[in-house]
Amino acid sequence: MKHKQYSDSQLPSVSVVVIGLNVERFLRDCLKAITELDYPSKKLEIIYVDSGSVDGSQGIASTFRNVKILQLDSDDPSAAKGRNAGALAAHHSLIQFVDADSYLHPQWLRRAVEQMGDDVAAVSGRLSERYPDKNLFHRMAELEWNLWVDPKGEWTTAANDANTFGGNVLIRKSTLLAVDGYDEYLKAGEDPDLSYRVRKLGFRILRLNSPMASHDINMQGISQYVKRSRRSGSAYAHLALRYWKESERFMVKRVIRIVGGVITPISLIGTGLVAGMPVLGISLALLIMFRLVFQTGKFARLFKLSNLRALEYSLYLAFSIYPQFLGVKDVISQKIKERVSRPTDDEPDYQLISI
Repeated sequence: MKHKQYSDSQLPSVSVVVIGLNVERFLRDCLKAITELDYPSKKLEIIYVDSGSVDGSQGIASTFRNVKILQLDSDDPSAAKGRNAGALAAHHSLIQFVDADSYLHPQWLRRAVEQMGDDVAAVSGRLSERYPDKNLFHRMAELEWNLWVDPKGEWTTAANDANTFGGNVLIRKSTLLAVDGYDEYLKAGEDPDLSYRVRKLGFRILRLNSPMASHDINMQGISQYVKRSRRSGSAYAHLALRYWKESERFMVKRVIRIVGGVITPISLIGTGLVAGMPVLGISLALLIMFRLVFQTGKFARLFKLSNLRALEYSLYLAFSIYPQFLGVKDVISQKIKERVSRPTDDEPDYQLISI
């Protein structure tokens, strides 16, 4: 992939916006990683947006003399509100958003800036799980962070155009302003929603196969996993209902796959019982439920994994749709008879404007 080469004097200035809520466990190392970037410090503006922490987060941030602290005054804080507030305060044309539990790779920002062509609005890269051997969920996160679907619908780990980005991303401030920032109505899914609106303007999103940051998913057990996956399902459903009338049908296919992946096996089992062919019904249901097992070889090649580890990942993906289905159900049960849109009677905490 062709890109520009900059000398230190040619590098553009960047505002690095860190968002956090009760993140004293991570914040010191997060800010330290930013100060140690392979990037001229005089060209970096570092902003920490605190969403109302009651721990020592703000005190930690105050020990970094070059970090500007912005306290978000909101009774209902969210990632979207934090990033919008940081964008408001940012003075440079490029903004690197960072979640406080993520530590940027030293070479990331220079590599990402070099990819910001005129038609590119956002660049993200590889996340690594900080403690991949802690438990099953951490092992799976190490893989999940770095597998995405390209515009052709193929699983890939290669550098390519992407449909979405996550919370850690380098983005043009002008583009962020042009799409009215992150949608503060969304409690989850604000990143893919913004990604979609950026692409609608005709801009590209790049996903690089270069290390961007390390991240700690900090997941201890099944209840946290179910809650997180259910929240993801809710986000997919919100976006599918919002955009189903548009040509891309953004997130609609994903929601259909989730619903179909849960309902179809149940229907097959029920049909088999009614038809007096329970073994056939159960067999077909299991074939649908565990169809991703047939992708084990592909996962092994993509990630350079052993077949056993690739099988583990296939089974993990197969089971993930069930808590996601609960999230889809939560949204559809509330919204099926009404149009999903941003409320018109609630004013945001602030207006996103250029400063």
